[in-house]
Amino acid sequence: MLRKHLVTDNGQVLLVEDITSAQVEQLALHFFQSIGGAEFFHLLTSRFYRLVADDPVIGPMFRGTPEWHARRLAEHYIRMYGTPDLSEGWDPRFLRAHLKVVIGTRHRTRWLELMRRAGEEIGAAEPWFSDFMATMTNGSGAVSAASRGAALARGLNLNRAGEVIDAERDDQGQPPESCDEAAAGGER
Repeated sequence: MLRKHLVTDNGQVLLVEDITSAQVEQLALHFFQSIGGAEFFHLLTSRFYRLVADDPVIGPMFRGTPEWHARRLAEHYIRMYGTPDLSEGWDPRFLRAHLKVVIGTRHRTRWLELMRRAGEEIGAAEPWFSDFMATMTNGSGAVSAASRGAALARGLNLNRAGEVIDAERDDQGQPPESCDEAAAGGER
């Protein structure tokens, strides 16, 4: 029988079945403090969205100011790890922001590349940042899959890379709606 394990930063291995909610919260808070807390997430997201603003692949998906996006994402990470509320990743508002756009493989890959670069540029603490990026790799896969499922439900045709085929696109090759419009319900 194959069992999943959770390996903690001190090398202790706990079976998932054996870990309590209190231990999960304690580990999340330890991670939050070790990576640099709220200040780290504000620095990371500010640098990340400055990179996004100039990026030809995912930049067009984010209308509005980099500061607006950075603040929202930092607050998301702070609620997730600092509160901690690990269910924050599946908050309906968070998901809604990603369901009206199509996040294909190249978008997801670029998002991860730019997030890693932002962390490197601000000197993110290791091994914490690598752990964070592993979580982002897993989470971004689920968000990308959800966005593709929503696109299919809207009747869009997608290729294997998650790119829209045979659909109206803007002059930058993107679907008409951006992530911030979806998150704000078209308002800011």
